[in-house]
Amino acid sequence: MDELIQILKDEGVEYETSKVLSNYTYLRTGGIAKLFINPHTREQLQFVIKLLAKFRIDYKVIGATSNLLFLDNASYNCILSTSALNKINLDLEKNKIVTDSGVMLSDLSRFALLNSINGFEGFEGIPGTTGGAIFMNAGAYGYVIKNVLHCVDILDEYGEERSVSVDDLGLHYRNSNFKNGKIKGVITRCYFNVEFGNQIEIEKNMEVYHAKRHKYQDFLYPNLGSLYSGLLYKELGKRDKIFWMYYLIFTFFNYKFKIFRRESPINRNWINNVFVKRFGVQFDIQPFSRKTINCLVNRGQGTHEMLNYIDKMNELTNNKIPIENEIVREF
Repeated sequence: MDELIQILKDEGVEYETSKVLSNYTYLRTGGIAKLFINPHTREQLQFVIKLLAKFRIDYKVIGATSNLLFLDNASYNCILSTSALNKINLDLEKNKIVTDSGVMLSDLSRFALLNSINGFEGFEGIPGTTGGAIFMNAGAYGYVIKNVLHCVDILDEYGEERSVSVDDLGLHYRNSNFKNGKIKGVITRCYFNVEFGNQIEIEKNMEVYHAKRHKYQDFLYPNLGSLYSGLLYKELGKRDKIFWMYYLIFTFFNYKFKIFRRESPINRNWINNVFVKRFGVQFDIQPFSRKTINCLVNRGQGTHEMLNYIDKMNELTNNKIPIENEIVREF
């Protein structure tokens, strides 16, 4: 490792040793990264990947970490970040938006707005990078990356570059051939299709989605957004008919006739309290948002409490609903 670090230093590649991840990650959790590498160009990234392959160093590629649960007290060997790769431009000749993989989705959506380009409105406010979004085919409000993506450039595990078309990425609901391991490599550049539209209409849509996101998702505590992909309350209702009855009443009055819609979003807290009592969920500090049980929040309870909650939810749903958040185990 010492020889590797010296080479990084000589080549001017940004790195840190013994990085405290809880000061850096989106959820504010995590132990120590023995080596944290942060390339600022695609050329540096390629150099680093080839170097890591040469020294046979295990590493984890990260972007904004907005979907990653790093464990407290864990020691991670090597973390490779793409967050400094953040160039974005409009190629009118090829009719494509071209981004580095570290560009934030919110920046991509606003770049599209600025250039009157349709199809990116629903990405406003998603706290991830374009590379991470492609990894899990992210989306919201009916907008998904698959629908606007043309192709990506990747570096394989040996640092060799190639292009992969959207049809070969295996993008489906919250999954891809990167996530399932069929494609091994690091996304470096993303090419998105361009369809011009009305800027005012695009702006109106983005305003609506922005308001909805703030209303129904937690912004007070560090969190990773939706924990599970699927209808969590409905799956729990299959296990407990009384809980399902309560949830139907809640949905009926709040969403059908909108009787209680003059609300703070935490009005959902009462159905969450029913969930806790009906299913015997125990905790010292509540690990989920007051807005929804389908969102981990960090109130200082530690990742052990979070893992206990995930284990309990997996048990209650018979492991039928896929987890969106990735638990990063020690390596």
